[in-house]
Amino acid sequence: MNNSLHSIHQLISEIATKLSEDDQHLLTALQHEIDKVMLHGSEENTHPSTPHPDKASGCYRFGDDPDYYCPHCFDNLQQKISTQRLNKQLRVCPQCRSSLRPLQ
Repeated sequence: MNNSLHSIHQLISEIATKLSEDDQHLLTALQHEIDKVMLHGSEENTHPSTPHPDKASGCYRFGDDPDYYCPHCFDNLQQKISTQRLNKQLRVCPQCRSSLRPLQ
């Protein structure tokens, strides 16, 4: 990661020598965006990308994401498909049509 960051900085420096004075603000903006991504990128990775079964719905949850996802679609296809509530106890996946009930 540090090596690729060094390469990015070298490329930006190289581009800076070829840009006119009027366009230098673009490189400054690019550098600020890269720094922001590098700073906040580690915070985004704190949210789990692995599913956690929700016993009350029978669906998967991902970190603080409020949606409920189909465990069948995620396990078989690696797709996060939001489920829809049919009634108090039943959710259904619009993709695979699985009925999901609370885990007991």
